[in-house]
Amino acid sequence: MPRTARIKHNLGIYHIMIRSISDIALFKDSQDKDKYLEIVKKYKKLYLFKLYAYCLMTTHCHMLIDCCGADISKIMKSINQSYAAYYNRRYNRHGHVFQDRFKSKPVTSDKYLLNLSAYIHRNAKDIYEYRDCIEKYEYSSFGAYLSARKDKYQILDTDFILQYYNPRKSKAVKEYAKFVLTLS
Repeated sequence: MPRTARIKHNLGIYHIMIRSISDIALFKDSQDKDKYLEIVKKYKKLYLFKLYAYCLMTTHCHMLIDCCGADISKIMKSINQSYAAYYNRRYNRHGHVFQDRFKSKPVTSDKYLLNLSAYIHRNAKDIYEYRDCIEKYEYSSFGAYLSARKDKYQILDTDFILQYYNPRKSKAVKEYAKFVLTLS
């Protein structure tokens, strides 16, 4: 059965979702998560895309990417192929690491963009020790939005989302935090 054609926009912003095969741990530890973000940084420099939000979980990952004219399929193929090679080497295994090709959903409105960024940042609520302090989860971009920690890999563009809330960054951060933390 043929695959469904991916909906693409040359100047599009996408909700990117990846999932491990058979719900194995895609990221077994912080070293794996760090490696994935290093790979994202490498290909961000190559393809010149923008990353607005991310959250790495044990079996999956969400990202909000503006491809800036680059092909989203090439971006994600490069990232995921590189990570799969690393993962298989590290764990002395072979074969697929990801459940399927990545999923992508075009962002079609400002409302969806803002709700999506909050949804991605709220993913950390599913981790017991972070359910009441999602800004402390190191592998989500939310802490960087709140200036609770630095963008370790220098891969984020927080200004794009924050400018929707207030032209003054300090006020925008407060308003965005309130939006994310009160969303149900």
